[in-house]
Order: sequence, then structure tokens, then C-alpha cells
Amino acid sequence: MKNKPVLNFATVLFCALLFATVQKAKAQAVIDEDFIGIIDQNVTSFWNENAPAFALSSTPEKWKNESAVIIAYKRSIMFDKQVKGGSWFSAGKQNVFLFEKVRFKIKLQDKNAVQNFTEVFFRYGDKLDGFAAKIYKPDGTKQEVDLSDAVEAGDKSQVPEFYKSFFDQNTGGETRYYKVAIPNLETGDVLEYISYTKSKLNVVRSKYVEFDPQYEICSKKYPIMYNEISIDTDDKTFFKSLSQNGAPEFKKENSDAEGFYRYVFIDRDRGTEKDVNFISPMLAYPMIKFQVIYSNNENAKGALIGDKGELKTGFTKEELGKTAWENYALAGGYWINQSATAQNAAYYILSQMKKDDVLDLPEDKFIVNAYYRIRNLVLFRNTYFPDKVFAYMLTTILSQRKINYDLVISVSNKMGKLSDILFEDEIRYAVKVGNKFYFNCTDHSNPGELVESLLGNDAYIIKAPSRSGEQEISDIKLPDTDVSENTAQYDINVQYNPATNNMVVSRSSTYNGLTKAREIDDVVKYTPYMFDDFRVYFGSSPLDKMSSKQIDEYYSTVNAIKEEFKTSKPEYVQQQLDKEFTQKLKYKNFRLTSDGRSLQKKQLTAVEDFEISEMSKHAGKKILLNLPGLMGSQLQITNEERLRTKDIQVGFARILNWRIVMPVPAGYTVKGLKELNTIVDNEAGKFSCEAKEENGNVILLMIKVYKKREMPKEKWNDMLAFVDAAYNETFRYILLVPKN
Repeated sequence: MKNKPVLNFATVLFCALLFATVQKAKAQAVIDEDFIGIIDQNVTSFWNENAPAFALSSTPEKWKNESAVIIAYKRSIMFDKQVKGGSWFSAGKQNVFLFEKVRFKIKLQDKNAVQNFTEVFFRYGDKLDGFAAKIYKPDGTKQEVDLSDAVEAGDKSQVPEFYKSFFDQNTGGETRYYKVAIPNLETGDVLEYISYTKSKLNVVRSKYVEFDPQYEICSKKYPIMYNEISIDTDDKTFFKSLSQNGAPEFKKENSDAEGFYRYVFIDRDRGTEKDVNFISPMLAYPMIKFQVIYSNNENAKGALIGDKGELKTGFTKEELGKTAWENYALAGGYWINQSATAQNAAYYILSQMKKDDVLDLPEDKFIVNAYYRIRNLVLFRNTYFPDKVFAYMLTTILSQRKINYDLVISVSNKMGKLSDILFEDEIRYAVKVGNKFYFNCTDHSNPGELVESLLGNDAYIIKAPSRSGEQEISDIKLPDTDVSENTAQYDINVQYNPATNNMVVSRSSTYNGLTKAREIDDVVKYTPYMFDDFRVYFGSSPLDKMSSKQIDEYYSTVNAIKEEFKTSKPEYVQQQLDKEFTQKLKYKNFRLTSDGRSLQKKQLTAVEDFEISEMSKHAGKKILLNLPGLMGSQLQITNEERLRTKDIQVGFARILNWRIVMPVPAGYTVKGLKELNTIVDNEAGKFSCEAKEENGNVILLMIKVYKKREMPKEKWNDMLAFVDAAYNETFRYILLVPKN
């Protein structure tokens, strides 16, 4: 699951050391001059390889108006061929070596593309690593990119993905990336680079090693003329790939190295996708996903694999059920922190529940209590638990109360169907008790709340396999939501001052259901909800195992964090408001009135106070006031996307309401309210605006409804109708006319 910010005692104490490390890194930012020649020499021979796709410099006429065109992109991956003829797990063989070569060539056709490629990035972590880049000018001249001024790029997360070594994410090595500016880059230039990296992975203690699954969406930011991925490895390897939505497939070929196989993916003449809104890319765009697994045991528990040397493209219901149960059963050994496994944590929670005398609660309240205790553990981690770990911990606790449950598996509806599962990490787990489902917890989720990516999904209930290996697997449908369950209510009170042209705005935002789940991370960011969580939700106090000195340090740190929040929260809200209204606002205040993190107060409510000025126009003494603009930015569908080719996914059905109230300024009357009234209502959705004057106030009531989670592309015109209506409404005005 996604990474998340974590603020605990250990993390805060580490900050000082981290700062010192950063300062040290800054002092080492400039690349060593001795490396420059080596880096260039290590790729010299690759420029002379036979590569017809890279011989081209011209691009198709049909793409002349594109910002850039990728002429060719090739990623070649080689596993250590020195292990051929024997087990790479053999005695004394502690490491497998991984070699990766990337060649990339792109024509830059406008200023935006030039701006995006004014820097190139490369890795230097081994003496065999290499990199070189060239610029081809329209007049035929060639320039070598000078690497002597390269500086360290810093955080690897800031390095563009196509510059990264594939293996960095698996080896965990402290490799460094450098960046260098390209001077005099101009429209019409062609940039080409070659990188070569060597990585090392320690495998001596591994039963099997799963390299991270790779998802290759064929369409890129720019059109691409030629795209190739080739993977060379031996027949002791498991390789899996699945082509979806019309993408080319991997082909198995003989490698140049004896005893090796080559798996090759080639895609040609791929334009950009124009359907970019209301889309799940992995469900709609042509895509290939693949994974390499090494194992010394063809029957490794928990490994979703085929046969060695086989190009595996999918798994049966029975294979999925068996692997999912094995992974769930093994999840007790997952280390949730440096001192406890998931099994340890489950039994510790049980001991605390016994200590708190809550083991005999009614069944539903017992489950709620256990859920919140597990959730409290999440606050002390920088990632969420894998689904299988949450399921293991909850079911272990339920078993001690002899509460019957079912283990349910499914797959994210943003990834595909159950039949499309190729990787173990794609299997999602939930626990069913009676007619209620309990999904993995986040920092903010409540027991029984649904998950957007699992709405209405096909799923399996899986049982423990018998001694003979037979397993009961039954089909089930996960619950969906009704449109009325997912709401956002914006109550906006406005005071407009004609003399200053300022609007003083107080906006109360209330979220329910999956709308709350989408918004809560942003709303509660930089609020100290985590410090009292254990008191409210039955968790363990962070002070339990601290010495008196550590307790003092803890409170000192907590106070410092709260003080930091007092600065960070206004800055963050200011940034969010500026983005929403596409102008600089004046932030005044923020109040969190309900954090939505309990079953007693499930709704999330916050109030923002701010001033906004650029919402009016003057026509003599009359004032045009863009009151509907306080809805905030609404989606604009571009001309390119008017012709729909893909089916429509909106995530979940939902209702958004705005109620804007503004007293008519003294000395003015209001005109033009009738012109604001509009309604568009069809099968896909609805938008309406009711404008009226009541008791000296202008009142706007606006509703936007997404009626269905999924729709066929034939309903696109219905979608456009209400989405366009909402967008257009934000540019309408009321008229304030002086009485005298």
C-alpha cells in the first residue's frame, strides 16, 4: 500500500542525524573528475552496435504537432551469466550480478519538450557503470554532452523514471545519481543517451527472490516510434508476463549466451492517449506487465510462479487460492517493527484487551475494539501493513474469541480482473464476519468502511487446504455503495466589500463515505491527531516502554512538532487554496471540527477562512461578481478529449453540494440571478444551480452528481453535458447595481 508520513519518537530523534547526513551529502555533491573518463569509456562500444531503430532522426508527419517524439527506447537486462550450468544458490555464491543497458533517443519539437530535457541524469555506483549523451542539431552537427559539471541529484525519488536503473528498487544499494545541464538545447534538436549499470544482489539467505513487478503502459507522454524490453536469464528462472488491452506480448527466444533465454517485448508506432479523464490506465490502455523470480525450490510456499523456463501468462482459480492461503498463513512472520512480528503483535493486542477487560464485549464491539488497536500500530510505521498482514492479525484475534470469519481475496478494480492477477502483491485480502467486511486499515479508516478500489469486485472466499491438498473456493461479490453514501457538502458564507473588492469567505466542508476517504489525508495533514490516538482508540501508549528521560524527550519532541504544525498547516492550506482557485489568496484560519476517524463521528468536517479579491469586474458603478466561482475549479474537458474511445470510470458514485450565501452589500441591488439557474440531468449525472434572493441574501444552491461508477463510452456525451455545465457555471456573474 502507499507510503505515508510517520511521526513517532524514534523518527523524530533520527532527524538530527539525518540533517547531519544531508549536510555531508551536500559537501560531496560534485562528481569526481576521475570518474568522467571511465563513465564515457564504459559505453563507447555500445554506440557502434547494430540498432536500426536508432539510425533514424526523422519523425512521422502525423506527429508534427506533438511536443516531442520518442524515436527509440530500448532497455536490455542481463542476469549474471557466470552462474550458468549450476545453481546460483550454490555454496559460496552469495551474489547475483545484474546488468542493465538503456538507450534512448527523442526529438524535441517545441519549447515545453526542450524545457523538460534541459537536464540528463545518470547513475554511478560501480566501476563498470557508464553513461554518455549526444545532441544532434537540425543542421546535422553533433555535440557531446559534457559531464564534467555534473552534480549529485540528491533524493532518487526526484530522478525521472526512465533514467533509473531497474534494479535499484530491488537491491537497496546506496547508488548515487548525478545530473548535468545541457546548454543551448533548442527546438528541433535530437537527444540520445546510453546508460549501463551493474548491480549486485545478495541471495545467500533467500529461498526465492522476487524482483519488483513491472507495469509497462505502451503509451507514453510523447508518441513513441520503437520501444523494446529484452531480458536475458537462465532456465533456472521463473518469468511471468501478461499482455492486456491489445498490447504486444513478450516472446521467448534463444539468447546469445549459452544456457540462457531471452524474453523480448517490442512495441511500435504508439501514439499518445487522448482519453485522460475518468480513466483507469491499466484497465484501458495497452499494457504489458512482467516479473522475474529466482528460486531454488519449484514448490516455494507463497510464490505465485509457474515452471522454471516457462513464460507464464496467468493463473487458475485453484493456483490463486493455494498461493493466497499460503501467503496469509506465512504473514504471522512479517516484522511490523524491529522487535515484533505480526503474530507477536496480535497476541500482544489480545493481552492488552484482556488487561482492559474487553474480551467479553459483544461480538461487533469486540471486532471494532480489535480493529482500532491494529490501526493504532499503523501510526508508528512509514508504510501501511500489507493486506495479508492485517487479515492475519485480525483473524488471529477473532479466533481467540471463536468468532467465525471468512478470508476473502480479490484484486484492485484499477488493476484488472481476478483472471488478470499475475503477481502475489496484486492479491487483496479482506475479512468477512457475517454480512460485514473488514478491509485493511489506514491512519484514518474505521471498521467496516469500504475501499474505493474494491467496490463491487468479484472475489473468492478461500478456506484452508485439506491434508490432501484440496481447497474450498467459492465466488462472492464485494459490496458496492449507493450514490447517497458518498457526499461532499460545502457551506460557504461570503461578505463582499465593494470598496476594497475583497470577499471574506468562511467555507465549511463536510465529507462522508468514500469522498471522505479521498479527502482526509489532505484535510488532517499537519494536525496532531496521532498523539492522542491511543487514548481514544484503545491503542498502546508510546510511553509504556520508555525511561523517564525518554519520556521527557518525547514530550519535548511532541511539543516541537505541534509548534511546527502551527507554521506548516497555514502554509499548506494556503497552497491548496491557491491551487483550487488559481490565484493567490489570503489565508486567515483553519479549524478541524471533526476528523472522521471514529464510528461515533464518521464525517470529516473542516472550516477554512480566507480572503479572495480577483472575483469581480466593474462596469461603471455596476459590479459584476463571480459568486459561482466560489465552487472552486471545475474539470475542463479539452477539445482533444471530446471524441471518446475508452469506457468511463469515475471511481465511485457521489454527490457534491455547494450552498453559497452572501448578504447583498448595503446600497446595492442584485440582478442576473435568473440567468444563473440551470439544470442538466441525465443517466450519467446531474448538475444544477438554483439562484435566489432571500431575506437580503443572495443564495446559490449547486449540486453535482456522478450517478454511476462505470459507464460505456457511448455515455460520454451525457458525461460532457453535466461536466461542461459545472465548468461553465464557474464563469458566470451576478450584477450589483447601486440604488442611487
